[in-house]
Amino acid sequence: IMIVIYPFITGLMAGAFVVSSFSHVFKVKEFEPIANFALITAFCFGLFAATPLLVHLGQPQRAFEIYITPHFTSAMSIFGYVYSGYLLLLMLEIWLIYRGYFIRMANKTGGFMGSVWYVLTLGVTTYHPNSAKIDRKLSAILAGIGIPWACILHGYVGFVFGSVKAVAWWATPLQPFIFLSSAIVSGMAILFLMYTFIRWRSRKPYDYALVRKFMAFLWGIFILDYALE
Repeated sequence: IMIVIYPFITGLMAGAFVVSSFSHVFKVKEFEPIANFALITAFCFGLFAATPLLVHLGQPQRAFEIYITPHFTSAMSIFGYVYSGYLLLLMLEIWLIYRGYFIRMANKTGGFMGSVWYVLTLGVTTYHPNSAKIDRKLSAILAGIGIPWACILHGYVGFVFGSVKAVAWWATPLQPFIFLSSAIVSGMAILFLMYTFIRWRSRKPYDYALVRKFMAFLWGIFILDYALE
């Protein structure tokens, strides 16, 4: 059970990232209000995606040997580097998007939290309009790189599952594409549930232009996923 929960969480991660990319890369205006939230959601799921595997292992403290003793002919060993690299990309993109906010908070906050904000700024406490433009361009480039990386991340899980000959239902070359389409569907679905709950909890009106566009994308990708399955 833990092994199949793991690709589900990576699917939520990849699906949420795709939603943020719709705004940052493909400039879908309706997704702008949710783009940064989707990116942070993807990062949060990514932080805990490997936890079910650690729970499944008999000796989870040995998990880090996948990094210190690389084995490049092992599918799972290579996946460790893909997963870690993707997390680093998400961290860098989030830092670029929120760098202006970190600098503002560092300049107006004192004490311990001021030191925390200062560390997040990496020592740069001035922010110019040109800096904002450069950060937006760099974050868009990283989002563009992240799209194929997300496809590799989750499609790779499908490849590993598809190579398991013990389960005939999985043994199909379409498995990476099935995993990827289902990842986008599940990621968009959980993101939509989180968005509606937060709006209801804070008693704020829903953005119905966002909702309509979101449901159109979700419905289309769901049909593709169902057809592949």
